[in-house]
Amino acid sequence: MDTSLFHDLGLLDCVIFKRIKLNKYEVLYNTQDWLFELLPETKSKSHFEFADSSIYLEDFLIDAEALWTSKRSGSVDSGIWTETLSNRELLQLEASAVICNENNYLVLHKLKDKFHQKQQTLQIARELLFSNDKITEQHEHLHAQMDELLSESQRSKAFQQPIIQALEQTDLGVAILDPNLQLVKGNPALQILFNDSHIEIKLPVDRLILELFKKQYPEYERIFTTKSAWTGELCWLNPPEQGKWLKVAIHPIKNANQELQYWMFSVSDVTQIKFLLKRNEKLTHFDVLTDLPNRQYFWQQLENKIKKNRPFYLLYIDIKHFKRINEVHGHIVGDQLIGDLAKRLQSVTRADDYIARIGGTEFAIIMEIDHFHKHFYSSEQTQCKNFVSELIKTSSLPFYLESGSQCEVGLNIGASSFPVDSSDAEELMKYADLAVFAAKKRTKSSLEFYSKKLVDASLKRIEMEDALQKAITNNEFELFLQPILDISTGKMVKAETLIRWRQSNGALISPEEFIPLAEQTGLIVPIGKWVFSEACRFLSELQDNNQQIKLSVNLSPRQVADRQLFDFIKTTLTQKDISPKWIELELTEGVLIDNYEKVHFLLTELRTLGISVSIDDFGTGYSSLSYLQKLPIDHIKIDRSFTMSLSENQQDENGNCAIILAVIAMAKSLKLGVIAEGVETNSQKEFLLRNHCHIAQGYLFSRPLPFAEFCKLINAEEIS
Repeated sequence: MDTSLFHDLGLLDCVIFKRIKLNKYEVLYNTQDWLFELLPETKSKSHFEFADSSIYLEDFLIDAEALWTSKRSGSVDSGIWTETLSNRELLQLEASAVICNENNYLVLHKLKDKFHQKQQTLQIARELLFSNDKITEQHEHLHAQMDELLSESQRSKAFQQPIIQALEQTDLGVAILDPNLQLVKGNPALQILFNDSHIEIKLPVDRLILELFKKQYPEYERIFTTKSAWTGELCWLNPPEQGKWLKVAIHPIKNANQELQYWMFSVSDVTQIKFLLKRNEKLTHFDVLTDLPNRQYFWQQLENKIKKNRPFYLLYIDIKHFKRINEVHGHIVGDQLIGDLAKRLQSVTRADDYIARIGGTEFAIIMEIDHFHKHFYSSEQTQCKNFVSELIKTSSLPFYLESGSQCEVGLNIGASSFPVDSSDAEELMKYADLAVFAAKKRTKSSLEFYSKKLVDASLKRIEMEDALQKAITNNEFELFLQPILDISTGKMVKAETLIRWRQSNGALISPEEFIPLAEQTGLIVPIGKWVFSEACRFLSELQDNNQQIKLSVNLSPRQVADRQLFDFIKTTLTQKDISPKWIELELTEGVLIDNYEKVHFLLTELRTLGISVSIDDFGTGYSSLSYLQKLPIDHIKIDRSFTMSLSENQQDENGNCAIILAVIAMAKSLKLGVIAEGVETNSQKEFLLRNHCHIAQGYLFSRPLPFAEFCKLINAEEIS
């Protein structure tokens, strides 16, 4: 029995026993040191009987034996108990008895502290919200585990059957589809979703889910075109019976080069939860968390508004980066924040407007138009912009949490106009969804109107993404190096690596054009790996020529979030035989705030390895002094906008002088190095020297150079 994939997926945890017969067992799977100390009888013999080592386990085996002798498929779980080892280590354990393929198994889990704490926290939630959050977590956990395995194409082929065996152990229905949405594999839980529906469905379950999604959600086309993730609920009607509600999560599974390999659908039956919500008429039409109309009721009202034939804007609102809020504060706090946000949004809507919660992090508003405006289209947009400004303003105020901390949220808002854009409810929702997707590309809260220009931009983005994907495959990138100098001596002290994209037609594309897209699509991860590998190759060639200089490599937020980043860096340095002291990594201020815990852990590991760290574009973000004090940082880089504007005009110069002087003073107090970017004039250089900032880079000294030219330059004793 191949159990490696079971362990990787986290579906089997710790120790698995197979029941041979009454009171006779064998150890089927074990990687735990504590087993033989807790249950010494499992060590010496292939077949053994449990002794009286654990009264909790002995008690549970009574229930397990009842299941096994019944010969019914299924499982039974114990409660959580604690055992004490000889070294006083406390083990929190949980047992499961399982019947699978006519075999009897006993699974002994060691519960991790973090998991246990999360379970305790979730117990606080109300019954219905708890159920929904738990289901959401199951979907997210399964996606994370499957993404890690299936994204590695070679491994996924070799282990395809064990993956399916593992999926048979989960209660979630799972369908794995190819890029053309054709079923590759589905698990048993998927097939039994409709076993209790008293009617034979005419389509395979995976096709039925696709059809329901297409009919019920206008964003269907956008999700698959842009290879985006989606989570929501689908309703399957089965008159005169009750029908079914399904919670569905759709995730693209991509390989290391961010090429689409599979689509993964995870499905759970939430009909019972919906039944509980329909205990009275109000809960049929209103969201239990926010008390706002739900998606179904909103759709009815949208149809009614269209019938009245009066102009309005349909606003589609999505909370920015809400997943991060859930990860940091937990689902309970996330629910609290959604409830508070709903009250704020409702407080600025007018009597004639209509607001609803139409998804997990999504709201919709029908905004009535003032009929007394004469200039129809422009005045409508002005009204809409003013109203959205109020929505953004009220949402931008801090949310104070029960823990005493505070949280800020932003809004992505898309707008479509009736009857200018369409007179059809489904099209209006589709266009508003496309507009909110465009708004998500902006870092701050923003409004996007649907337009033909927006559609063209979306198509251009898809074309650019395809071209960028091919650029990775065809190795169309080049790595340039820009010297960083000690301007007091003119000596080069290190160099920054800067990527360029030279297309097959010879056209050179600026990083400002493709890096944001690469970050949004995840392509920055393979591109970033190429940059780091290429930098190590440069260092290796320089070493062969008895030349040594430190190279700095930029890390994006998406790269920092990559679980495999540290292992990749360490492995690459080892393979290329490069000392970590010749590498410096640059992160932006935003990364420090957005992923503080992860960044702190990563930087600590990098520092232990011997890699130095710089904070890039310093002064443009919002990092606090406390963050800089706590993180293992070596240098801060003054953003080029401050340096370059020193000589633009006197008014700007005074302000930027103060900023630069403040950064230099702060860095000195924290014992950090300072590097000035964007130095282009001698007056800027002299200002830096006068104020004890001796390390700088910019076109005054050298533009970014191809490696061959850089090698010639490095031989020079001084750059003037």
